[in-house]
Amino acid sequence: ISACLVGSEMCIRDSDNRLRHVLTHVHKSLGKQWKDLSDYIFAFEAENEAMIGKGADYIAAHQYWQCDRAKTIKSVLGNNSGILVTTGGESWLDESMQPDWFYCDALDVLAIHAYGVGDFDTAKLKNYVQKALQTGKMLILEEWGACYFNTDNNDCPTGSPLDPSVRARNIQNWANEISSAGIPWMYWEILPNKDPHYGYDFEIGIDDQNWDTFRMVANGTRNYYT
Repeated sequence: ISACLVGSEMCIRDSDNRLRHVLTHVHKSLGKQWKDLSDYIFAFEAENEAMIGKGADYIAAHQYWQCDRAKTIKSVLGNNSGILVTTGGESWLDESMQPDWFYCDALDVLAIHAYGVGDFDTAKLKNYVQKALQTGKMLILEEWGACYFNTDNNDCPTGSPLDPSVRARNIQNWANEISSAGIPWMYWEILPNKDPHYGYDFEIGIDDQNWDTFRMVANGTRNYYT
């Protein structure tokens, strides 16, 4: 992607052709192109965390990339497909909420990725909710998690395990902060098996430690309004 961002016309062309190829790929079982699978797909994004690691200044200078790729996706989907177009988030809240994206007609949803606990603050999130309401955009907190280790939440390579009750409180408190801002969220991530506790461990295994807490806060989102 770096070559595309510095102006390589060939790379940009190839990226757009790749998006067109994905959208028109025919699902083998359903016999339909992916662009027509609104019963199964709620949104497409050009790339997950497209400019992560480049720094806030770089992302701010290349905001147009997301909008241009969104235009390509929308040109294939059309305006009545029932499938939304979203960004892929960046490193934290402010990076994920670039100002030009709120005014890009081809973007329906702005995706937030955030692991720093300050980014879960309800009041901070509500500032962006208000901007989204004013510009006709939707928001989703597409990635957040509670670290298994006793490190800073956004710097979670390894460490000593947190007491399960402490992590449970973190999950509950932060989920409620996000939900109180009126933003739907997805947790990174839920495993179908027990968590092996590898590095950068935000995972929760189904029926494993902290699963009941997660299930409680996820079900609790029914009590909030977006």
